[in-house]
Amino acid sequence: MNERLYRFEHGGASGAILRILPDETRALNDLLPEAFHQADNPRITLSYTCCYLQHQGQHILVDAGIDGDEVTALLGDLGVSPEEIELVCITHVDRDHVGGLLLQIGDGELAYPNARYAIDSDLWTELHKPETYDALPKHLRRLFQRLKELIEDRVILCQGESEVARGITFVPCPGHRPGHAAYAFATVETPILHIGDVALHPVWFEHLDWSVNGDSLPEQAMESRRLILDRIRTTHALAFGTHLPWPGIVSRT
Repeated sequence: MNERLYRFEHGGASGAILRILPDETRALNDLLPEAFHQADNPRITLSYTCCYLQHQGQHILVDAGIDGDEVTALLGDLGVSPEEIELVCITHVDRDHVGGLLLQIGDGELAYPNARYAIDSDLWTELHKPETYDALPKHLRRLFQRLKELIEDRVILCQGESEVARGITFVPCPGHRPGHAAYAFATVETPILHIGDVALHPVWFEHLDWSVNGDSLPEQAMESRRLILDRIRTTHALAFGTHLPWPGIVSRT
């Protein structure tokens, strides 16, 4: 069994979760603001993944990992070439989500030369402001500037809950990062929903009043978690998250 690929089928769509880095075990309190520290401080496991979907005849990625050469190799194991990817749904622009859009670990050409790229419109505007890059280390500044340059004419700008393509919905989930979004994929059964980093681990769905270190807007992030959990429960979606324990499925119970 390939421990880097988790294949799934649901409602006429199929796909795979791609493990892009080894799992990481952390003390829970390392991820919680001090006000939420727990006396038992259990250790939790986080995965690092992205998602491939074959949906209504399209080859789609939700995010692209950190290393384009590595992710395209994993797609090759699925029998999918980089040129076949038609749409990339960007949840947000942390390096472990968009670094893999470029080959040669962020310095080269587009890994998916025929794709269009869905992204929050306000986030895209921010990526065109010089001050956005002022606080970034040099390697990230170069990555984002190169990426912006290469996809400039290929973006699908999304604002509010809106259709990206037939059967694909952009679902704003701000708070973890500016412009953070989930994506819902209609099927003949219940939807497939990719929540990105809305919740790093199931413990944040169990404790919706907990914040997370590193969230850009903690209160907004907590509200997004509440809304996404409600959406999963009411739609009975098959839901995936980038860092949830492998293979990243959100429990529907």
